[in-house]
Amino acid sequence: MDSKIKGITTPPNRDELSNRLEKVRNMMKDENLDYYVSFDPVNIYYLTNFANNVHERPFILIIEREGIPKMVVPLLEKSHVESRTLCELDFYSYYEFPAPIGENWYDIYQPLIDNDKKVGIEAALPSGIADKTPGNKVITDIIDEIRIIKTNYEVGRSVHACKIINRGHKELLKMCKPRLHEFALYQKITGSMTSKIITDIPEANFIVCKTVAAVWPPSFSHDPHIIPKIFAEMEEGGPHVSIVTAQVDGYGVEIERTFFLGYVPEKAKKPFEVMFQARELAYSMLKPGTIMSEIDKKVRKFITEEGYGDYIIHRTGHGLGITGHEAPYLAEGYDRPLEPNMLISVEPGIYIPGLGGFRHSDSVLITNEGYVKLTKAPEQLDDVIIV
Repeated sequence: MDSKIKGITTPPNRDELSNRLEKVRNMMKDENLDYYVSFDPVNIYYLTNFANNVHERPFILIIEREGIPKMVVPLLEKSHVESRTLCELDFYSYYEFPAPIGENWYDIYQPLIDNDKKVGIEAALPSGIADKTPGNKVITDIIDEIRIIKTNYEVGRSVHACKIINRGHKELLKMCKPRLHEFALYQKITGSMTSKIITDIPEANFIVCKTVAAVWPPSFSHDPHIIPKIFAEMEEGGPHVSIVTAQVDGYGVEIERTFFLGYVPEKAKKPFEVMFQARELAYSMLKPGTIMSEIDKKVRKFITEEGYGDYIIHRTGHGLGITGHEAPYLAEGYDRPLEPNMLISVEPGIYIPGLGGFRHSDSVLITNEGYVKLTKAPEQLDDVIIV
């Protein structure tokens, strides 16, 4: 990790949140929008520092080109929102849902938007809320777009989050041995990371905190998104695939490694080397201006030429930020150039049923000169054999 990039543990200040709102309003002007409506809890958190879980009582943020944004909230949650919000908002509360005629959330919401105005709405806005939204509606994901390029504050928060998972992953590798139960590993490492989060950020909001630490043994590491049984055991040999992720008070990062317990099966040596070389190929292209779809195409082409094309089942990487999976994407069909302050994973993989999965993943910051890995763990074959 670049020692010049410092970790940050403090909440966003008003200037940080004001700058994010200003970016939204600049895009609203570009798209000639009078209002923008956000329901996605991730986007609301990004602009306000308030996190919520979706349920039958909606929270709706209304942004006009000027003035204080408006927030429609359940009365039950009003004090909760006020305590977590770090920007200026005007609150409009409704009593309950369902409610008598004239007292539902939409009775409060609809008068806040003029019928003859152009209104931007998120693609993910529920149809029930979209139908109740006045005005001439246009689907446009403005907030998702501005989240793609991280502010220096966000980079600092992600750097700190990576320190948490670097530590957790190091402990995980020390703990791994044949016949170790998945649950024992998960309990110890997630507990350790959670304790570190609390130590570093005593006021962390645990709606936006999550830790995961797991190992996929070779019997099912070819299936990267399967959920291990709690008493699944580590096995002799490999490939095992470790997965350590965290959302640290709202900032998501990940680190993953292919490793072996005791020895490397002969059949695993070539696919490991091909995965490793594919990864190095991806890194060689990480610089501002490179088209992300081209990175994925070249990585896929290399793996295919080496004889493993039938065992590619996902893209080369994805974005990280206030979630663990978001734009941008190192993927075919995503024809956008890399830019400084994008935060991505790099994780080309090979998955062979009957043998196992091969994948390293790191959280990586794109810089003006190229990139910086924010996560750190053993990489070379000789260094991922645990004896």
